Amino acid sequence: MHMSAFTLPFEGFGLHAEACWAGTRARDDERYVLFLHGGGPATSSEGTRYLREDLSARGVASVALDFSGHGRSGGRMEDASLVRRREEALRLVDGMQPPRPRAIVATSMAGHVACRLAHTVRPDALVLFCPAAYAADAEDALFGEPFRAVIRATRSFEASPAFEALRCFEGRVLCFYGSEDAVIPEIVQQGYAHARACAKSFDLRTLEAADHKLHAWIAMRPALRAEVVGRIMSVLD
Repeated sequence: MHMSAFTLPFEGFGLHAEACWAGTRARDDERYVLFLHGGGPATSSEGTRYLREDLSARGVASVALDFSGHGRSGGRMEDASLVRRREEALRLVDGMQPPRPRAIVATSMAGHVACRLAHTVRPDALVLFCPAAYAADAEDALFGEPFRAVIRATRSFEASPAFEALRCFEGRVLCFYGSEDAVIPEIVQQGYAHARACAKSFDLRTLEAADHKLHAWIAMRPALRAEVVGRIMSVLD
């Protein structure tokens, strides 16, 4: 396994990314899995390192991005939005060869971003950990109080752009939630289950006793960790 960090210029600052592959160097034709982290101030690509290492051991290359204001990327989280996060992910994808990822693995807030990316990036699969969904007017709201105000005012998620995009996705979808998740409303979890009209396959797994911090929960449980990696491999295949 080999890890390689790099920086992408973006609007006057750098976005940190890290590639992981099985051999000593990436093949020129090697497709990769794109990892996108969630939205909390302390979140970064480090939260999914365990998955990237396990996938690398099975011959799967990956690239993980730190969104602006997170991890080792520059910029401020308060200057970003859901639209900005989609642009940052596209900046990374556009710089990759080949540009099209095998899958997008997205956590929490990034689940919405991943669904919105799917039409443009065209991955074979979406792997979503406790994915969130937001109303259309949340996409341009800057993180912080403007974003929170939109969330507080949201009464329906049915027309979420994430669900509209997912209904058109023709690849495979694997989705994990914790049974004790107090962050993602039940109506959003049901929305993901229902927005699968064109999917080649859809698998929703509820992890008993787990809360919203799914990666910390999975990483500390070897048997569950192996099961999750196995399920990801199945949608990649």
